[in-house]
Amino acid sequence: MKEYIFKQYLDNILNHLGISLEELLDETKERRITEARYILYFLCQQRGMQIAEIQSYMKAQGFDVALSTMTRGVEKAKEIVDNDPDYKYIVRKLENIEL
Repeated sequence: MKEYIFKQYLDNILNHLGISLEELLDETKERRITEARYILYFLCQQRGMQIAEIQSYMKAQGFDVALSTMTRGVEKAKEIVDNDPDYKYIVRKLENIEL
């Protein structure tokens, strides 16, 4: 139902970080990629999406991720945003979408 919002956040993150969709969906443990996914999950959850809903959107993009991994990702993103004013500023910019 909120897939359009998910895709807007996804585009914002890809453009801001200068990474491709393929890089984001790669199963790498590279920090810049995992943090990008965590921020995506965090933004979506802050917008009222359930983790399972976000998971289905990720799967539609070609990335199969466990709910527990996503939950940890949201927690990690929240921790980063709460403790790093630069991340807080970036997340505020990434939240801006056109409906």
